[in-house]
Amino acid sequence: MSRLHHYVIMFDEESNKWSVDIDGEEVAFPNGTIYNAETRSWEYGYAGDGNFVGREQELTEQLSQQLDKWNLQLKTEV
Repeated sequence: MSRLHHYVIMFDEESNKWSVDIDGEEVAFPNGTIYNAETRSWEYGYAGDGNFVGREQELTEQLSQQLDKWNLQLKTEV
């Protein structure tokens, strides 16, 4: 099954940090952040009861780890 995961990330100049913009995702993707290419429909990443759609949990963890690396790099550059 082909799913395209979408995220909105932002850089906050005040805190000098990267983060996932959950509010921005809700505005940009009101019908969910995952596009299911087979059904041509949008899905939400969280299916409830601790279950996630597709690779949502794994991909979100990988993105968070990368943002942490970028934030650490910015901290050491200052």
